Amino acid sequence: MQTTHSSNNRAWTPESLFALVGIMALGVRLVQGWIFWGGASRRLFYDFHSAHGSLYAVKMDPSVAGYVANKLVHAMPGSMFPGLIEWIVLHGSFLHFMVWFWTLVELVVGVGLILGIATRFLAFASMGLNVSLMLIFGWMGSTCVDEWTMAAAGFAMGTTLMLTGGGSWSLDQWLANRSNALSERGWFRLLFSGPLPLEVTRRWGIALGLLSLLFTAGFYQYLHGAVFTPLHARVNFHHYSLALSDATATADGSVRFSAYVNAGPDTGKLYLIGAELLNARGNPVEQWSGQRLSSLPSKAIDNRFTQAWASQFKPTAYGIGGVTGAKARIDLPGLANLQAGSYTLRLRDIDGKQWKLPFTLK
Repeated sequence: MQTTHSSNNRAWTPESLFALVGIMALGVRLVQGWIFWGGASRRLFYDFHSAHGSLYAVKMDPSVAGYVANKLVHAMPGSMFPGLIEWIVLHGSFLHFMVWFWTLVELVVGVGLILGIATRFLAFASMGLNVSLMLIFGWMGSTCVDEWTMAAAGFAMGTTLMLTGGGSWSLDQWLANRSNALSERGWFRLLFSGPLPLEVTRRWGIALGLLSLLFTAGFYQYLHGAVFTPLHARVNFHHYSLALSDATATADGSVRFSAYVNAGPDTGKLYLIGAELLNARGNPVEQWSGQRLSSLPSKAIDNRFTQAWASQFKPTAYGIGGVTGAKARIDLPGLANLQAGSYTLRLRDIDGKQWKLPFTLK
C-alpha cells in the first residue's frame, strides 16, 4: 500500500511575500514605534504641574526646572557640535521651536509606526532621529553606554522597516486593499508599504546592513574606542572634569576665572570644596575654604546659562557645585597683597581631584 503526502503549494507573489515579511518584522515596528511614542508622550501627556490654576506639561515648559532642554546642556560637553548646542540654548525662542518640532516628529513617527501608516517613510525618519540621538547623546550612559546602544539599535531597526514595510497588519495594507490603483503607485510602495523588486530589495538589504554596521562600529570607535584602539571614553561620563580658563587677579588677591564642567554624569554635581592661589614658588598666598566658597554672593558667579532649567554653578553646603554642562565666570574675593608675577589657581573637588590654572599678574 502506497501512501502519498500531498501539500498545498502556495504560489508566492511579491505582494504575499512582503505581506508576510512585514508580519515577521511586526515586533520591530511596534517596539520602534513605542519608543518614540513613549518619548513624546512623557513630555506632552504624563508630566504636569499646576500654575495659576492651569496645568502645564513640565517637560515642555521653559520656565521650570524640568524643561526637557536641560538634557541638551548636560549632553553639550560630549556632543559632536557643542558650539551649535550652546548657540541654540542661548536663543530661547528657537530652542523652544526645536523642542516642539522634535517632540512632534517623535509623536508622528511613534504613532505612525505603531499603526503602520507611511511605514517606509517613517522608518527613514526614525533613522534620522537615531542619528541625532547618537550625535548629541551617544557619549552618555553609566551602565552599558546606554545612549549609544539605543541609537545603534534604533538605526538598525529603522533600516529593517524600510525594507519590509508594514506587512498585512498595517494601515498601509488596509489602504492598498481598498484601492488597487493606489497600491500600484510607485510612490506608495516607496513611502508606505508594498512589494519592491526583489533584486532591488536584495541590494538595498546588503547596503543598509553594511551601513548599520558602519554606523554602529564607527561611532563606537569614535566615542568609546575598542575597535582600532584600546577601550577609552572620548568624553568621560563616569568622572567629572573641569576646564579652567581666563584667570585674572587684582592686587588685593581677588581672582576671577572661567570654569566649565566638561565631563561627568548629569545625575549629580561636581563639588569644589577648596581653592588656593599659589605664587611662583608654589606657596599659597590666598585660600578659599569650602565654607568661604559656600558663602559667595550670587553676583560672584556669572553663569553662562541663566534659565531655571539649565546647568549652573551655585553655592552649596560644601562649596560650589556645578552640574555637567555648567559654564560660569567666578569671582573669588581676596585679602592678600599681591605683587606682579606668576601665579597658579588650584581648585580641589570633594573627591580630592585637583585642577590648576597658571596665569600672570602684571
